[in-house]
Amino acid sequence: MNGSPHSGQNFGGFAGSAGVQPHLLHLYLITAAGRFAPHSEQNLPVFTAPQEQRADAPRDFPFSVLARTMRRVLSDSGERILSRAPNRGCTELRRAIAAYLARSRGIIADPEQIIVGSGAEYLYGLVVQLLSRGCVFALEDPSYEKIRLVYEANGADCVMLKMGADGIRSDALFGCAAGALHVTPYHSFPSGVTASASKRHEYAAWAESRGAYIIEDDYDSEFSAAAKQVETIFSVAPERVIYINTFSKTFAPSMRVGYMLLPAPLMREYAARLDFYSCTVPVFEQLVLAEFIDNGDFERYINRRRREMRGRRG
Repeated sequence: MNGSPHSGQNFGGFAGSAGVQPHLLHLYLITAAGRFAPHSEQNLPVFTAPQEQRADAPRDFPFSVLARTMRRVLSDSGERILSRAPNRGCTELRRAIAAYLARSRGIIADPEQIIVGSGAEYLYGLVVQLLSRGCVFALEDPSYEKIRLVYEANGADCVMLKMGADGIRSDALFGCAAGALHVTPYHSFPSGVTASASKRHEYAAWAESRGAYIIEDDYDSEFSAAAKQVETIFSVAPERVIYINTFSKTFAPSMRVGYMLLPAPLMREYAARLDFYSCTVPVFEQLVLAEFIDNGDFERYINRRRREMRGRRG
């Protein structure tokens, strides 16, 4: 249907078929100036959101580039943005994420192993169901409290493992009989600890020796000031690691899009038991993010932030 005329109401240049009610986006139309005009108020002056409403947005985020990308997706995709997303996420976004992970993190993955969801908390719930609610989860102590709360709300038992200077203490780790280990190896909160290379290999050895799984929560890893990216645990033990990341920090807090990369054995288990879940991210947001990644704008933004961080530290 792309490029063809459609009958029905015209939403400020976006043609919709009769009876289609745009409910996902409210179809806020983006102007060349990066401002918003709601389709239901086309005769009113265009307004700009007050600064306080965007207080959490990154200060130097290329909003004009994002606005241009949104307009292009609206134009190219047409009514597809009103459709239901495939259960695992749109193919375009999963392919874009797989290519990005290969470039930026050295992770080689099939897009079919990637599950898209509305943020890390939603994905934690899927992990509990995938590993079974009887699985005990070991967490860093201290750690971001919401991780434990989400696991426990989904019926999982959690044990806390004391942190040392370079990650979880070895005596705590190898004295633990949990079936899953949730770690934030790049930047643990609130301790600020980054797991050393030897500690990441230790985590992998622990999982392999026990037949356990690691949930590698790679939040905030893109904003490393180091010239070389930290090796992921997934790269060390791809059969034992569930890799999770989101775009809420790197893209914008309002972009509630996360993804998890499952090892092949768990992907087969997911397909057998959990593939019925609908994707919780609207098609429009997925296509915008895929385009933003594919055209290089996402990595240009990340690289600029890294250079600024290195400059401040240097």
